[in-house]
Amino acid sequence: MRKLTVTFVCENRHDVESVTVDLTRRGDLTNDEIWELQTRGCQCKKCGSKNFVYHIRYK
Repeated sequence: MRKLTVTFVCENRHDVESVTVDLTRRGDLTNDEIWELQTRGCQCKKCGSKNFVYHIRYK
């Protein structure tokens, strides 16, 4: 379980973007570092929302 998958989800629960990080190379991430993984200017293609939450999963 040394990989972390971060899935960014819009306020209407549409999956927008997923990022996988190797924790053996990167180390632990803070909350601010997780938000920096999201593509700048990203918005939901289905509803146009720019408000996001994220879900994390360890692999």
